[in-house]
Amino acid sequence: MKRGLKARKQLYFLTVVHTVIDSYATVLPHLLPLLLKKLASQTAARNSLAGIIISVYSTFSSLGQIFFGWASDRFQTLHFVTFGVAFTAIALSLLGIAPSLFFALVLLGIGGCGVAAFHPKATSQAAALARGERGFAISIFLTGGNIGRGLGPLVIMYLVVYRYGLESMPWCMSAGVLVALLIPKVLKTPPAAVNVSSQVAAAPTNGSVKQKNLWGAIHPHWQPLLVLYLLSVVRTITGIGLENFLSLYLDDLHYSNLARSGVIGLFIFAGSMGIMVGGSLSDRINYYGLLLFSFIASVPLLYLSLHSSGGTFLTLLFLGNFVLSSSTTINIVLAQRLLPEHENIASSFMMGAAWSIGGLLSIPVGILADHFGLARVLDGLVMLPLITVVLVPLLKQK
Repeated sequence: MKRGLKARKQLYFLTVVHTVIDSYATVLPHLLPLLLKKLASQTAARNSLAGIIISVYSTFSSLGQIFFGWASDRFQTLHFVTFGVAFTAIALSLLGIAPSLFFALVLLGIGGCGVAAFHPKATSQAAALARGERGFAISIFLTGGNIGRGLGPLVIMYLVVYRYGLESMPWCMSAGVLVALLIPKVLKTPPAAVNVSSQVAAAPTNGSVKQKNLWGAIHPHWQPLLVLYLLSVVRTITGIGLENFLSLYLDDLHYSNLARSGVIGLFIFAGSMGIMVGGSLSDRINYYGLLLFSFIASVPLLYLSLHSSGGTFLTLLFLGNFVLSSSTTINIVLAQRLLPEHENIASSFMMGAAWSIGGLLSIPVGILADHFGLARVLDGLVMLPLITVVLVPLLKQK
């Protein structure tokens, strides 16, 4: 009983840590119009430059999770969590005083590596702390991060940047550094987080033991894993595109900085609520139906939001991302079930590898926006989830 209570408290602390790191990790969409005004040399190429900035950060923060997922499977240490928080907080806080585009990209790369180091290990740690209710545990953990994504940047922008200017951002790193120092004192690696790999390694080699080699573990499940990955990619392309370029779109519509950040915060917070509800439902209802509902119903909501205004715009935008994000936990849980000996890598593919594609595609999205207009490109982005209608049945067959 005591052990379970202790594990639950660690889960809640880890969720708070996730809130803190993602507060820094998603400050870029809020900063983007300000950074572009400071760094862009040609206004006409603004969207293309935004695509490059988004792509660099997303590549390090997302694709880097594959490497760190592999490393955290090999080395069972919480240093990935501790240094991930510290690097993210420090590098992204220094972004406000970057003297040039080159230095800004370097800081985004360092901060992205911090994000990449944190998430695979922290996600598997959350699952290990509550294996009996894995979907619920991961949804709580992810919701903490998404609350940070939605509300944390608002605190940074409202209390510091919009009040005192970009040059004041380095003061924001203090909270992240403090939390990083607390992590080794509070979090302990539970036996459940390490016993799978160690038991497999110690067990005799026979037909009843699952293959330890990663590729050997993937091969029997390559089709459902590929489908899960493609679903994550499509969801992420739409999510990242809206999260970042919607900020520029609202700036074009002459939204104030406060109003623009409020809308972006609402959009991301809606995703956190969708993840929480979807994670809870994933332990109780058929995942096939939830996946289909998520990808189909979100399209008209998001499309109509872009062609509305006022309260209708905000309501439809909230509901659209809520529905789209509701299937996020399903991808992670199913991938971890298919690769029980490589849970960190499974998480990194469903999050990091998928998110990196969305980030890399920000470059052509920016180029297209400069040529055809940002509004038209956003319309195309919100239609993408419809292509998953032909993918989800392939997953159901497995």
